[in-house]
Amino acid sequence: MFSAYKMKDDANRLLTPDLTPVTAELTERQREILRLIVRQYVLTANPVGSRYLARISSLGLSDASTRNIMADLEYMGYVDHPHTSAGRMPTDKGYRLYVNDLMAREHVTPADRKAVARSLADAVTADDVLAASSDILAKLSRQLSIALLPALDEGILERVEIAQLSSNRLLVVLAASSGRVRTVTLETDNMLAQPKLDELRQLLNERLAGRSFREVKATFRERMSDLSDHDKSILRLFIDAPERLFDDSGSERVKISGAKNIFVQPEFQRRDLANDDGFQGIIELIDNEEVVIHVLERSGGETSAITKGGIAIRIGSELEERNMTGYSLVCTKYQIGGERGIIGLIGPKRMDYARIAPLVEYVARAMSGVLAIK
Repeated sequence: MFSAYKMKDDANRLLTPDLTPVTAELTERQREILRLIVRQYVLTANPVGSRYLARISSLGLSDASTRNIMADLEYMGYVDHPHTSAGRMPTDKGYRLYVNDLMAREHVTPADRKAVARSLADAVTADDVLAASSDILAKLSRQLSIALLPALDEGILERVEIAQLSSNRLLVVLAASSGRVRTVTLETDNMLAQPKLDELRQLLNERLAGRSFREVKATFRERMSDLSDHDKSILRLFIDAPERLFDDSGSERVKISGAKNIFVQPEFQRRDLANDDGFQGIIELIDNEEVVIHVLERSGGETSAITKGGIAIRIGSELEERNMTGYSLVCTKYQIGGERGIIGLIGPKRMDYARIAPLVEYVARAMSGVLAIK
């Protein structure tokens, strides 16, 4: 089904997190030299020297003239150098200008398109789509891929199912209209016959189905207040723990793929990883789903740079995470039912934004297309 789903690339502008317009303080020569510095640093992870830039630039500048332009760029905060005799490397400000104003977006290659289609072809559930999308995005980008399902609170409860697992354990299945499914195991003191379970299921569906999970959680006890003492005793498990039933856990919302891609980046081959705050920050991100959710939702929320069909790029300090100043996040939203999830990539600041941004957007559109027919 996915192969018939057609998508087109567009040239959506990449916005700064606060939508601030890019200033026009640089001359054309300065802009070209900055563009070349970023491109070369992306390729090599090594500071770029003036002699090399003078040779590859189409500006016809001497080594000395190129060096003077690089000094001006450094003075204005667009580039920096690790030590006196080294070449230059982009700063967060330099990357930001490049992403907003100097970068030519690449097209998603036919090979990448086919790989995405193959990856999603066998996905059956929303969770399958999430996992497959995250995996293929990590593989194609060689970065850390993170996909986030919408918060359950925003969804509509479509139906409740109940099954007896054992003499004292019940399985409760909550199905959302978006296709998400949450399962919860509850313990009970009494064995309930199947007719009673069917009666309980029907009652819950009559009272709860068609309402948002947030509303159900907030009003559950009130909606059951008029029941008989006998029915309340059966529903005691539900009445006593509505938060447990209807709250999301991080592990159910997040899919992280490609962790090894971070660790093979050249930046990490040159560091003492045991004492590297940035490295430890990524480890914390991978290990803690709540941190992942926090970073993605802050970057992909309604007040961020993400607009309809758009991409958000947060660079270094823009992530507002002390241990992630050496990284960037590229993310966008996808559609699942009437809700929106977020998918994106985390990698070194020198990631290839020109290729990465349209790839993230393409995978998000592919997810939305597949989820629309599930």
